[in-house]
Amino acid sequence: MEPAPLAPARNGTPARMKAPRALTCESYALFCDEYELTMAQSFWRHDQNNLAAFELSVRHLPPHRGYLVVAGLEQVLAHLASLRFDSTALEYLAGTGTYERGFIDYLGTLRFTGRVDAIDEGTIAGADTPLLRITSPRIEATVVESAVLAIVNHQTTIATKAARVVDAAQGRPVWDFSLRRVHGPEAGLGVARAAYIGGVDGTATVVAGERLGILTTGTMAHHFVLLFGPRHEQQAYEQFLRDYPERATLLIDTYDTVRAVDLVVAASRATGVAVTGVRLDSGDITELSREVRRRFDAAGMPDVRILASGDLDEYRIRELLGHGAPVDAFGVGTMLGTSFDAPALGGVLKLVAQEQGGTLQPVMKHSTDKITEPGIHQVFRDDRGDVVALDDESLPGTPLLRAVMAQGRALDAPGLDDIRRRTRAQMQLLPTAVRRFDDPEPWPVRRSDKLQALREQMEAHL
Repeated sequence: MEPAPLAPARNGTPARMKAPRALTCESYALFCDEYELTMAQSFWRHDQNNLAAFELSVRHLPPHRGYLVVAGLEQVLAHLASLRFDSTALEYLAGTGTYERGFIDYLGTLRFTGRVDAIDEGTIAGADTPLLRITSPRIEATVVESAVLAIVNHQTTIATKAARVVDAAQGRPVWDFSLRRVHGPEAGLGVARAAYIGGVDGTATVVAGERLGILTTGTMAHHFVLLFGPRHEQQAYEQFLRDYPERATLLIDTYDTVRAVDLVVAASRATGVAVTGVRLDSGDITELSREVRRRFDAAGMPDVRILASGDLDEYRIRELLGHGAPVDAFGVGTMLGTSFDAPALGGVLKLVAQEQGGTLQPVMKHSTDKITEPGIHQVFRDDRGDVVALDDESLPGTPLLRAVMAQGRALDAPGLDDIRRRTRAQMQLLPTAVRRFDDPEPWPVRRSDKLQALREQMEAHL
């Protein structure tokens, strides 16, 4: 059974997705690097808008990561489906002096018309594995590269971090408290979504409740208690209990945490309102939680739950629980919302095939340490891990890449709760050596014999 949140808001359940949803602006058309537009103009000028296939993969796993949790696909599809250079964007580009009038007019009519194949969100993946593929006229794929990478890199980073934090909590609820520490408020919505995919129970970010249907939660800030002063701390608790009798979680470390427990007990008796929980945000959480638990139990209030917050991550949560801290739930902010120990993901979107003579032919980048795999690929999952193969192969195991967009239209896709359940199910099947936090083994990824032979053949013809 799902644990009840400490302080749930009255949000609805996420509906099954009818169309992919952007998280901020309706179009990311100008969220691109300038060289993407200058290359696109050259392709347009020389009639080189041939069909091309680009695959997104992560070259190396971040430090202390044995796996990735794939996330961000829905927003990629939203970006592609809404691709528009509106009049304001076109006017700006015309004013730079870089682009000729004919190309500006062409951009005004540009829409994404291609196909996307991808691994489902919430799937565990390894390094150097195709997570998604865009197959479209070359210009379309070129101008969306940076936005697509930004979306997938960010959400996959956060979903992976969240999965680790949830793993450390050993079934206790985890809440996303990160909005104030992320890289701008717009990032908070992507963080809330990705963290939910990774397994957190909900978020303090209200817009995520409105936009995504994610359960929201809240307690109180220290300045609520400070309003009343140290001599009237109990009045602060009484007011909050009366205002929110069904969801009151009280912050008790503004002054003396241990003394505050007695004041909370008195406030509960004075108001007749049962306390849902208390939050500890500072100090020695292990020792404080033990004393707080002892005092509430002695007062006949064993149902009061203890929420810990304050610079927590998977390592700190593991430590607290390892020392026997009677903490019932965790609020995780900075370390989750920034993936503090591994804040960047090296995802790349590279050309793997292009149209020649009416068919897609494999291409391969040969630069040192950045070699790409030639051809269009499929990933097969078997009981040993993943096998990256060519898309015309049929190997044992489950194929992971599937069509999610055709002719610029998104196909039916799972809802957010379904994605989250996929993450949970796959995490439970992860080998301990891959799942562990310290020096994990990487999720195994192999190459098929046919792919390896193609690579060797192309290298020989350099």
